[in-house]
Amino acid sequence: MTRNIRGPLRLAAALTACTAVLAGCGGGDGYNLTKPPFSGSPACDTLTGKLPGKLGGYEKESSNVAGAAAWGDGDVIVYCGMPAPEAGAECVDEGGVDWVAQKPADDRTSKMFSTYDRNPSVQVRLRNEGTDASAVLSALGPAVQDIKAGKPCGTKG
Repeated sequence: MTRNIRGPLRLAAALTACTAVLAGCGGGDGYNLTKPPFSGSPACDTLTGKLPGKLGGYEKESSNVAGAAAWGDGDVIVYCGMPAPEAGAECVDEGGVDWVAQKPADDRTSKMFSTYDRNPSVQVRLRNEGTDASAVLSALGPAVQDIKAGKPCGTKG
């Protein structure tokens, strides 16, 4: 009994080639943007349209992920439409916006901040410890200020 295995071998070779091509797409950018859970708001659309071309010394990367933007090779990432940060964290005012320092979301993030009492919330992730967080947050102020703010940091009620 003779079996023809050319068909399955061709299929396996084609699948291997497709997998290799797909793995190469986007694998070199060093970061992966995901769509924020609440990014579909008009406020996020407005914000992403106003983001600066250069941030933290890095050029803005092109992205087709709604509510997300990256500069450098993912050295600075901004997400609009994230869950609100937990209460009680240290809050700072940079660029006319209150920001809360957060525990980094992953091992590729050295510093992370979210807007305080804004809906939708904006999150900023910095990969490199040496990136000037104050300068990045201040530069984002003009774009973020269009998102309606609630109470300022430090107020009760």
